[in-house]
Amino acid sequence: MLNVLDIVRHVFWNDQLFDRDFLPPEADLEKCQTTLADLATMTGAERIAVFQECGIHNSLHPVFLRALQRLTAVNGSGKIADNYMLHHHLSAHNWSPSLSSAHLLGYSFVNSEAFSTDKVDGPIPRPKGKMVLDSGGAISKTKYNGLLNQGATCYLNSLLQALFHISEFRWTIYQMPTGEEAEEKNDTGVKRTKSIPYALQRLFCLLQRGNEAVDTTELTESFGWSSTDSFIQHDVHEMTCKLLDNLENKLNHVQQSGKGDHSSHTKNNAISQLFVGVLENFVCVDEVGYHGSREELFYDLQLVVKNTTDIYTSFERFFQVEVLDGKNKYCLENNGKKSYHRAEKGVRLKLTPPILLLHLARFDYDIERGETKVLSRWDYYNNLDLSKYMPHASKEDTDYTLCSVLVHSGSDAGFGHYFCFLRCSDAWYRFNDEDVSPASLREVFGANFGGFKLNYWGSEVPNTTNAYMLVYIRTSQIGHLLRSIGPEDVPWHVVRQIEWEQKEYERLLKERAEDHLYGKIYFIQPNDIEEEHEFLSCRRPQGKQFPTNTTFRVLLSTEALPAFQSFVETQLGIPISEQLLWYPLERGENGHVFLHKQVIQGVTVSDILCGEKECCVFIVTHSTVNYIEADDIEEGDSVKYELLHHKLYIPLHLKVVFLGCTVLAYKKRVTSAEAIQLIEPFIRKRITEIPADANLRPNHHLTGGGSKCTVDPETSAAPSNERPLGAWTVPPEKIEAEKRERLSVLCEYDHNAYSKCSPYLNSGDILVWQEAISEEDKSGVFYPDIVSFQQFLRRLVPVEIKLNHPPSYSTLINTQLAENMTYEQLQRYVARLIGDPENYDRIRFTMHSPETKLPYFMKGRKKDRPTLGKLLSPPVPRYVALSRYLYYEYCKYTVTEIEAAHSLQFKLFNERVKPISQHWILMPREIPITPVELFSTCVREIQEAKSNSVHSFPTTPVLPKAEKEKELQERDVLDSDMMFYQDLDPDDAWKELRLVDVWRGRIYNVFDKDHPRTFENSTFEESAEYRIEKVPRPIEGVPLQNQSLIHVHHFTMVRQRSNSVETHGDPFSFYIDHAEFAPGLLRRIAYKLGLSEAAVVDWKMALVRENYVVEVQPGVPLGKQLFEFSLESQYQPNQQYPLKMAFLGLEHAPLLKRPVKRDSRVVILN
Repeated sequence: MLNVLDIVRHVFWNDQLFDRDFLPPEADLEKCQTTLADLATMTGAERIAVFQECGIHNSLHPVFLRALQRLTAVNGSGKIADNYMLHHHLSAHNWSPSLSSAHLLGYSFVNSEAFSTDKVDGPIPRPKGKMVLDSGGAISKTKYNGLLNQGATCYLNSLLQALFHISEFRWTIYQMPTGEEAEEKNDTGVKRTKSIPYALQRLFCLLQRGNEAVDTTELTESFGWSSTDSFIQHDVHEMTCKLLDNLENKLNHVQQSGKGDHSSHTKNNAISQLFVGVLENFVCVDEVGYHGSREELFYDLQLVVKNTTDIYTSFERFFQVEVLDGKNKYCLENNGKKSYHRAEKGVRLKLTPPILLLHLARFDYDIERGETKVLSRWDYYNNLDLSKYMPHASKEDTDYTLCSVLVHSGSDAGFGHYFCFLRCSDAWYRFNDEDVSPASLREVFGANFGGFKLNYWGSEVPNTTNAYMLVYIRTSQIGHLLRSIGPEDVPWHVVRQIEWEQKEYERLLKERAEDHLYGKIYFIQPNDIEEEHEFLSCRRPQGKQFPTNTTFRVLLSTEALPAFQSFVETQLGIPISEQLLWYPLERGENGHVFLHKQVIQGVTVSDILCGEKECCVFIVTHSTVNYIEADDIEEGDSVKYELLHHKLYIPLHLKVVFLGCTVLAYKKRVTSAEAIQLIEPFIRKRITEIPADANLRPNHHLTGGGSKCTVDPETSAAPSNERPLGAWTVPPEKIEAEKRERLSVLCEYDHNAYSKCSPYLNSGDILVWQEAISEEDKSGVFYPDIVSFQQFLRRLVPVEIKLNHPPSYSTLINTQLAENMTYEQLQRYVARLIGDPENYDRIRFTMHSPETKLPYFMKGRKKDRPTLGKLLSPPVPRYVALSRYLYYEYCKYTVTEIEAAHSLQFKLFNERVKPISQHWILMPREIPITPVELFSTCVREIQEAKSNSVHSFPTTPVLPKAEKEKELQERDVLDSDMMFYQDLDPDDAWKELRLVDVWRGRIYNVFDKDHPRTFENSTFEESAEYRIEKVPRPIEGVPLQNQSLIHVHHFTMVRQRSNSVETHGDPFSFYIDHAEFAPGLLRRIAYKLGLSEAAVVDWKMALVRENYVVEVQPGVPLGKQLFEFSLESQYQPNQQYPLKMAFLGLEHAPLLKRPVKRDSRVVILN
């Protein structure tokens, strides 16, 4: 990581774009155990996760990704030496993904006068994603324009060029209605809709009308991508399908037409008519005369390259007929009877589109090396004849001509570069990002076939530049599909918008040249201060954006008042007679800025700006503020005005809200006490208008399907509806007396510094009001006044509190809290939000694991994690940054009771290995835990508690949905299981039951009458999943010495991981007859699990120990296989190293396992 930091500092750094304070310390990067070789093979999202672990600020992720890309480009994937050296006398070359004028390849320049620049404000930064005719790209050397690479968007550039030069596709994009999106772009202060069709129209317009390489940032933003996503290289074939599918959905939404044979297969919109074809999957069973078929739409055909020589041999393999015979016979079902027959299965072309996309499967998966690239020679041709595969079609429909070749250059799947060759006006051109150049036929064809070539020393080396996608156009329609598209075909609103942006850019350049003569005034109103309190104490909040109708660029020498009033009346519709204008200015000896000065006659804009370039001006009217006349004012009197601001501190909500402003008009100055008395009615009225806390989420802990434990509804307090502030509950006659006791006020004389009001109030004073804290709220108030609340503000950390209920983990609140808040304060805070403040001690917290991105498997105990900072600290030592996630659960018992006793949460399982209820018990620490004591306590809890049914974990993906009769039958089985526990004598339960310790689908320990020693543990592990079930019964009629109790686990093989065996589902224990064979055992297992034999026919049985897996042989007795594989003692539970325990494995895919997130997958979010 230090090498990446060097590249950032000395090659790509730009002080105008990045803040050096955000650079991480070298000491933090030295702790990172990830090597450069590891980073080179990661996806973009995985790299960002490493950056976050190293404490790299989010704003620096793009430049760090660019630096890492430079290292991989120079050294290659997996070959980066950790001692990579960089010459430290090299200067940083300006680069940013947000500047279209910046080069995207990292050059290093030696410091010299030739490259020095004057210290000026720099070029005017264009709005992110905005494309103007002067895009800042390289001037095109041909009549065709290139596309700028944002970082790793070469695949997208190649695809866009290929689509743009298909004239019919370009014309289709031009015809899509996007006039509303164009109108939204006229106002840069309004957040516009991100429309993919409109972004494509603008991009194509610039490619057609401009003379420079064009930026694609606006298009990728319309996909919903951030600047970081532009550094993640995707597959061009996948991107093609996603983009076409998205455009097709936006074109008339999918309409079917009943005309002709073609329209019955394809969708009736322009995209589908160009790219969508029809395949027919067929099955022929000649024995019974059965012929079945199913049609399938396609955007592209995937041709196999491995073990083929050219495009026609790949088509032969694609259409090769498969014979289903032997054990793989085809099953036919008639009147509920199944029969198996020899059959032929295959696919054939029924309809081809005018534009045929061929994806070449250049990447293959190797079980040892992972995803590899197929580098063998594979030929393609200028003309393609498909008549052999479509004998029913005419010659005109089967002849195609090559139009585009998309090429991947690189030796493996995760590294490389894309470019393309396009046929334009009967000549071939190479489009490589912004570079466009003529290409020879050898470059288009032979150079991209792959294979091997001789290097300088005469050795054969693979040619890693290969065709990856081919675009063929039907020869009979090539004149129409590639016809000329003139300027008149470009949508007029797109051209007009781009021309307007060009004028705006020129205007900004002119303004920059005259900037020293002008200033900018931003007009604000009370509702703006409600959103941003910083307006009260600064000239302009940093980073705040203002709409154009409130932004006034004016000459410094202009008299302020008439100019401001005219602008406000014109733009905001406020009459001049109602306006009072105020601006921020330094006040007092300390020089702090307050919003307090009135704009009066004779003051110039320069006087208001005080040497600055920008400033806010506050507009008030009698209707928007509290206007008070302290004296009887008549026309002609000399009146003075003071502007006072009001805030309210709400200790129960941990926040300060803005109440409004008061304009105090007087002839004779009034004291602060008199002013407060005049203002107080307005404050009380505003308090009554404040709504209840928007963060309240009553019963949130029940939204995830119930709490983790079984909670008696009678003991769960009903949420109390919090009343709005100011909604008094006392009788009206007592209101006045009570009001005077409930309000206090302090003056904020400095930022976050407060004191009692001075004898006289000054214009610009900020008065902080507070209601008295009621007795019922005192326990939930942690900072009773605004002064103590400052301690809270100084220790803020971001935190998102989630409900600890998988799989959704719904968010309760996403906010900022003080890291020194105690465990109990957090309990009270969460309990108030969910509407149960009385039972706050039932709230228990769990930390976030940065490795799994899920709750940590151990709970956060009060004594070990006493504060929020400790709860957010990562439980894994090698992670140092605070997490922002915290999980809570609503417990059956209080946390104090739980941590003072033996706590056991368990599920009750039936003999079908399905959970039927879940429970929670506490046992005193003073009482020794014995099987008799444990199981008697558990059974009493089961008998007393109401059953809390849960859904079982399905163990097969082929299990059909249960019908109503079957559901009733299963319910009867569950009722009978519960009757067994209801009738069981608690004192004898230890003879019938056992406690099983399960974690991640694997049995670790068993607690029963035969294993009493394990109950000597001080407490139960909270990380485990405990379940109580009946003790397994031996096989009847088989001597005990001829059978063994074996643990059976469901598992899958994940070969690319070091721990290749991944267990899942609900394991169980099962007696196995030493003399029985695998098929019979599988039938008994299916019966135990309540499954049909057909449901488990594809399951494989294996003997597993650690990562050693041996498939069970069907013709060998199981006893022989068991004890040849491992000693009998290694099958037993409660071993010192549980992961080394042997078991019988059932290999199949889990049904409810969440799909693996593939961060490199193309995702279009719009």
